[in-house]
Amino acid sequence: MSKLASGAAYGASAGTVANGLLTRLSPDEWSAIGVIAGIFVALLTFAINWYYKRKSTLAKIQAYQRWLNMNNIEDED
Repeated sequence: MSKLASGAAYGASAGTVANGLLTRLSPDEWSAIGVIAGIFVALLTFAINWYYKRKSTLAKIQAYQRWLNMNNIEDED
C-alpha cells in the first residue's frame, strides 16, 4: 500500500472516530469538559512549575553552601 493511500485510510478512520465522538455529546457537555480540562491543565502547570522552582532553589542553596565552605577553608589557612 502506498504512503498516500495509507495516509488517506488513516485520516478517514480518524475523521470517522472524531465525528462519532463530537456528535455523541451536546455542546453543554463539551463546555463542561473544556472547563474541567482547563482546570486540570492549570493545576498540572502549577505543580510542574512549583517542582522545578523548588529544584532550582535547592540547587542554588547547595551551591551557596559549597561556596561558603570553600571560603571558610581558605580563610583558616
